[in-house]
Amino acid sequence: MNQTMITPPDPLSAAAEPPRPVARTRGRPTREEGEALRQSILDAALQLFIARGLKAASMEGIAREAGVAKITLYRHYETKEQLFVEVARRAQLSVRARLGTMADADVPLETALRAIITKLYDGYTHPDYLAVMRMVIAEAGRFPKLGRAMLEDAQHISEPLVAYLQALKDKGLVDIDSPYDAAVQISGMASGAGRYLLLTPSRHPASRKRWVESLVSLFVKAWRMPKS
Repeated sequence: MNQTMITPPDPLSAAAEPPRPVARTRGRPTREEGEALRQSILDAALQLFIARGLKAASMEGIAREAGVAKITLYRHYETKEQLFVEVARRAQLSVRARLGTMADADVPLETALRAIITKLYDGYTHPDYLAVMRMVIAEAGRFPKLGRAMLEDAQHISEPLVAYLQALKDKGLVDIDSPYDAAVQISGMASGAGRYLLLTPSRHPASRKRWVESLVSLFVKAWRMPKS
């Protein structure tokens, strides 16, 4: 049976709404409460970083926005820079979450690529993702840990796509020298090859469809097995 690609919920959609204070029970917080508190803090930090920039945003303001005590915020994140690294990594890993489950290798290549590239495009052109990546580029020189973390996460994002392309290659369905390089090329071009970091991309359905279809056509033609 062919495995269909599951469309997960938008990982950054919650950030579009102001964080709500987390309801706490008495005593030690449960794991669910702790995770909800962490998400509330990250949502608040994301919005303040976008609105004010890393330098102007304060830990006090983030705590207030998240509805938590300042001391609670510092228990989770010792510095504003540490919190920013977490926000940046979550934004990047949200692209991985969008991919959901990879298609089975028996699904027609054109169909699978269209779904994969569309999800990557939606992730890489999300306004919050772009805003965070612009800050990352501006701050990476001051925070070497940030750059290393983002590179490690980028490799993690590629893992399921690499495995999918390797399965196609093993079945003799595509002519690819390196599934890893091919995955990087798909991701890079789906993200606009960096141009969206400088220009605000169009999120109109027709514009997205045109970009996705052009990439599907490009890769299908490039990887087509030669006729015997």
